[in-house]
Amino acid sequence: MVAIKYKIKDREYYSSELVNSHYELLINNDGDRTTVTIKARQPLELISFEMFENQEYEISSKIYVNGYQSWTDSKEFYIDEDIHTIKMPCFVTNMFKFKGYGDYTFKKTRKGVLHGYTYSYIKDGENSLFVGSLNEQNAYLIINHYVEKNLLGFESDCAGKKVNSEFILLDYIFQVKDVFEAQKEYFARFKTREAKKIRGYTSWYNDYQDINEEKVRYALNGINKENYDLFQIDDGYEAHVGDWMYINKKKFPNGLVPIVNEIHNKGLLAGIWLAPFVCERNSRFFSRHNDLVYKENGKEVYAGGNWSKFCPLDINNPDALSYIKKCLEKYLSMGFDFFKLDFLYASALVRGSGLTRAETMHKMLTFLRDVLKDKLILGCGVQLSSAFGIVDYCRVGPDVSLSFDDIFYMKLAHRERVSTKITLQNTIYRSLMNGLVFNNDPDVYILRDKNIKLSKEQKKALLVINTLCGSVYFTSDNVSEYDQEKLSLLQNVSTFREAKLVSYDRDHDLIRINYELKGKNYSLVYDTKKGVLVNG
Repeated sequence: MVAIKYKIKDREYYSSELVNSHYELLINNDGDRTTVTIKARQPLELISFEMFENQEYEISSKIYVNGYQSWTDSKEFYIDEDIHTIKMPCFVTNMFKFKGYGDYTFKKTRKGVLHGYTYSYIKDGENSLFVGSLNEQNAYLIINHYVEKNLLGFESDCAGKKVNSEFILLDYIFQVKDVFEAQKEYFARFKTREAKKIRGYTSWYNDYQDINEEKVRYALNGINKENYDLFQIDDGYEAHVGDWMYINKKKFPNGLVPIVNEIHNKGLLAGIWLAPFVCERNSRFFSRHNDLVYKENGKEVYAGGNWSKFCPLDINNPDALSYIKKCLEKYLSMGFDFFKLDFLYASALVRGSGLTRAETMHKMLTFLRDVLKDKLILGCGVQLSSAFGIVDYCRVGPDVSLSFDDIFYMKLAHRERVSTKITLQNTIYRSLMNGLVFNNDPDVYILRDKNIKLSKEQKKALLVINTLCGSVYFTSDNVSEYDQEKLSLLQNVSTFREAKLVSYDRDHDLIRINYELKGKNYSLVYDTKKGVLVNG
């Protein structure tokens, strides 16, 4: 059973036929792999496509839902649970542009339907199933679990694709097997870049945008090459987001080059944060080059409410791409070795090129890699499958919050909100990607006592799970202020870097994490509600 929507000129059509006067659908089943190709008999523009299969969901079934981008909450669901959606009043949602962060403008969240992207599984003993897309450069696979109807939907995120000849709508594997082995085999199909696990400092999660030359130098004094590999300057150094050619002279009167030199003199890599595809409303770029800001029907499209609210650059315009390239080359010329590139999902908001969201993201990430060549890239706020094999490191959860689950009213906001609770959950459930498609960035650990509301046990759980499940070990603490207890904890937990995660399993508020270390099997139990390790 299929359902397809498309346009020819300005007229929309809906069909459940495999063949008509406008197109032909070719469905090929080869063992556990299914491919669906559309052959257009005249030029058409796709709106949507979905294919359905019967699926019996048991009361004991646990369904993994992989979120739209890095920050989107991702976890195992019980079949009686629903995906969170924005629950704030419309005027608040619109004021802070919450819908720009995720899939809210093109994918409706419905009760009784669990939808996710790229891959999914149904964990149910010997009847466990795994689904994984092999078509992510063409169109994202949206996996819809219609648990109340006992249907499984394979949806192609093909909206906007103009087809003159043929196009692959779906290409996925569907396997009855152990979901952990299936994930490992699936991720191993994709190429990865050779990059080592990395330890470092990033300026964000302490001073946030309130950084300056003095604060950065003070933090750098505590970082040495014996225990760290990288020192990264995060948001706050630029005049405004989007004005990458202008360093804030009040904060950094001597620019960034002297600091880069100091970082290198300590034997460390120098890192910088940029959001290359966006600009904020208060930026010079927004006012002076508004023709390069993406618009629909003459109005700016907003990708979120950070800063003074921000918009994607119109990447369909070659001048916008030239500007992005010029900015990146400026930081290359300063000597930066490591680029944390953030809010990358925004480029997929740019429509009108006849490409799908997936094609657009792949094109833009390839563009970034071509500009930065062999420099290390950490992708953040990005559709993960688009980053496979292109970035060296990739964020797999939202930003860590200084309290366990951030401000209470933000629980009503978007799925990409700041939350230590959610990012630890994502770190665990996306852990099997680590080292196969990129090296996972679980975000920072925090051990300091000042400017933090996490308990001692929550800080320990954050450190342990990040180290066990990730490859990026960053902090925003001034490590020169660590006492012996914190230094000893760091040393003890460092053994987890050599551990191999084997499996995990949810039991309501608890997740058991099984791992192997030095030939022996161990397990940890993490309490997702309290944010602490029950054992270990």
